[in-house]
Amino acid sequence: MVLEIPKGQYTPVFRTRPVVEEPEILRAQAPAALNAVEATLHTLPVVPSAPAPSLTRYRRLLGGAVLCIAALLGIVTYLGFQVARERTTAASVLETSPNLHALWGQILAPNGRTDLVVTDSSLSLFQELLDHQLTLTEYLKPDWTQAQQLASNPQLQAFAKRAAQHQFTSLANVTFAQRAARLTGPGRISVFSARGFNIRQMQSDNVVLLGSARANPWVELIADRLKFRYAYDQTLRYSYFENREPSAGEPARFQSNSGVSYCHIAFVPNLGKTGVVLQIAGTEVEGTEGGGEFLTDERSLEQLRSVVPVGRDGKFPYFEILLKSTRIGGVAPRFSIVSGRVLQF
Repeated sequence: MVLEIPKGQYTPVFRTRPVVEEPEILRAQAPAALNAVEATLHTLPVVPSAPAPSLTRYRRLLGGAVLCIAALLGIVTYLGFQVARERTTAASVLETSPNLHALWGQILAPNGRTDLVVTDSSLSLFQELLDHQLTLTEYLKPDWTQAQQLASNPQLQAFAKRAAQHQFTSLANVTFAQRAARLTGPGRISVFSARGFNIRQMQSDNVVLLGSARANPWVELIADRLKFRYAYDQTLRYSYFENREPSAGEPARFQSNSGVSYCHIAFVPNLGKTGVVLQIAGTEVEGTEGGGEFLTDERSLEQLRSVVPVGRDGKFPYFEILLKSTRIGGVAPRFSIVSGRVLQF
């Protein structure tokens, strides 16, 4: 019995070793050859020989192989069961949470794709060395000519170029991806780095954009349709949201500081109007993380529902809101809505 594992596969193949027929001339000479061998053997000392492989040994080998296959099948079955259970759990969460379903039921369209675009922390670091905010077009340039302004310091310029080529993200993005996966189940969301994303996906897919324009330039494509716009003061080194259409009693600028954090959330159609875009942009990492927690919590979305009423179809309309939170030890524990409105497209 021969056990084979074909190249590039995992399924073993069992086959019987073929019996090779001896040529006629060898069969004719066999008796004389055997007599000569026997005469020679009688002159040799007797040495105990190893026992020939028995049928029991082959059965043991075959049994071991079968057990290995059974173990592999058991592992695959277990993993499949775990994935199915997580999907069932996620489905039950949305079914029993009307506010979550009113929002995420639109983002996780059954016949569409949902892309999560995480921030580019390397971009934030690169821009700390520059005196202006990079546009999406500048960000997508492969030669990074913006570093030419650092030519007077070759070491700093080399560091800036290396930093710009990495694709790091923040722990806040990882945390949100985990929360979204628990909410939606595995396989429902595809994660992309900002550098690995493209304009075609903004036109056709459902998209979740994490971070402000300083770390995720893709938010630039929907900024003109919104009331609040992220900005960064290069001189004083602080972030804020410009209020382009202040309502009564609202300031023209919502500025973050060591004790206050803001997060802008917008829910709008994608560029091709074939899906939706959800933007979660904080004035800093804590703001983005807090906004992600807000949108994946049933009770928090009850607060959203009081500002943006759910339609008769049980879905949230297009909207944008601005959240505010007190920062404690680098964490924004709980956000409240300071401004919000329904958007018409």
